[in-house]
Amino acid sequence: MFLLKNNLVYLGSFSFVNLVLVKQIFTKALASLLTIKSHMKNITIVAVLILFSEFLHAQYSIKDTFANPLECTYMTRDAFIIWWDNDYDYSVEVDILLDQIIEYRNECLNELNMMDPPGVIDGYYQNIYLHGDGGYFDSNGWGNGVGTDSNGYPFYTMPYNLFNDIITVAHEIFHLYQYNSNSPGFAYSGDSQWYIEASANWYGARQDFTAERAFIEAESLVKLPQVPFWLSFDNFPNTYPENWQRYVHQYALALFLFYLTEEVGISPNVISEGFYMGLTETPQEYLYNQLGPVLYRNTFMDWIASMTNDFDFITENQRVANESEWLTYADPDDDNEYTEVFDFNGTNGWFQPAFEDITNAWSYNTFKLENTNTTSYTFQLNGDSNGTFGSPSYFQGKILVKNTDGSHILYDLLMTDDTNGAKTIDVSSSDTEIYYIIGSMPSYFEEIDQEFQLFPYQLKISNVFLDVSAFTTANFIKAYPNPIEDILRVELEEKTHEIKIELYSIIGHKIFEETYFNKKEIEIDFSYLNNGVNFLKVSTNKKSIIFKLLKK
Repeated sequence: MFLLKNNLVYLGSFSFVNLVLVKQIFTKALASLLTIKSHMKNITIVAVLILFSEFLHAQYSIKDTFANPLECTYMTRDAFIIWWDNDYDYSVEVDILLDQIIEYRNECLNELNMMDPPGVIDGYYQNIYLHGDGGYFDSNGWGNGVGTDSNGYPFYTMPYNLFNDIITVAHEIFHLYQYNSNSPGFAYSGDSQWYIEASANWYGARQDFTAERAFIEAESLVKLPQVPFWLSFDNFPNTYPENWQRYVHQYALALFLFYLTEEVGISPNVISEGFYMGLTETPQEYLYNQLGPVLYRNTFMDWIASMTNDFDFITENQRVANESEWLTYADPDDDNEYTEVFDFNGTNGWFQPAFEDITNAWSYNTFKLENTNTTSYTFQLNGDSNGTFGSPSYFQGKILVKNTDGSHILYDLLMTDDTNGAKTIDVSSSDTEIYYIIGSMPSYFEEIDQEFQLFPYQLKISNVFLDVSAFTTANFIKAYPNPIEDILRVELEEKTHEIKIELYSIIGHKIFEETYFNKKEIEIDFSYLNNGVNFLKVSTNKKSIIFKLLKK
């Protein structure tokens, strides 16, 4: 005998394992019934058909370790049962919630090629417990999340106030569909743990990619660019400060998965299918192999450049919300957004970041150059051949130039091999922000030591304008006397339509700028200059010449 209540089947001593047998019995009985003689009443047939239909639709039974049916109310639909305290009436909200999570289930199973959680496969409703307001379940000390009960089945505990938070709910439901993963490399531990949380956050954000708080932890990705891609709770080094920005890193990486699916255009299946491919490789290596080394590395560099460029692939409201989250929760002393800030002079030779700031595997550093002049810069990279544990290094670089008019230009460092590269670019005085981004992307996907492997390098930024090797003299322009006391005379070979003269201090600050028209000889009063070395730049429509000018 069975009883239907809220579409729930009570089978008494029957377990779901016997459900197939019970169905078989009903099938045989129905077959016999359909062969009866014509004088049998039609109503009998209809009654049995209704009974059988109801039974077949009741596919799941209850298996619960937390709820008390005398003190709790529940509602079932599809493969889910939601429990809450009798003292509250959440039937309207739960009705809506069930429809929503059934949509998530259908998407996970039919579009993302995932599997039901083990309890559902065994024939039991998936338990979801609503708690809060001092209700029945509050004594358990639950928050929002998925756990495992004494039967070995996952369960979801959800605070009442999250009814309308579709992103958070979808995140936790996705965890249920990760539960039956058969890929050892995707375990919720060590260097693979990040992916479980990042992909769940990606799935949550997928419900509304424009939501203000869809990527709320993302600011940590530019403030701590040097940490390894796979940093998580479970591989946290003893040397790391225990703060918000380091602990949320695994959640923040949902933004990378979003970039892959929404900006690069890879299939969402790529994100989810790895859980059920029996893989021993880590998620980071899986993605690398799925896209191929060239595309994956280029995508990684494009992603970090876009984040450096004020997260130009998400909405402004999201960017502002992310920054606000950082200001609210982050430790301001643990900020490596710009590993170093340089002025007009560049690095003044080769520069190596401190070891606490330098790149790990699949991470990056950003160097900011503050520019005020029209000039040229050369950016160089000389990476160590191997990391600190001996793994071969691989680097790429990008240069982001931002103009005061809101525009930007990206340049790729021209690599001569896996660790060395250079690029010379021209900039104007309105190109005030220049970012040199160095990405470390070795064929290395899992740590071999408690402390993460570092991949050191040196960089050099040279102002070509101030580089002594670039100084030259020319017959068609003369500047004298040198050294000067007060008046500088500039003579050209012939009258020139337009001549621009600029004077810079030894540290690159512009002291003087003037444009002259239809002149062959020009006199300039520099009596106000302080004694010392300056740089004079004379430009025509043909070329520019730089003079080292001494004032005494």
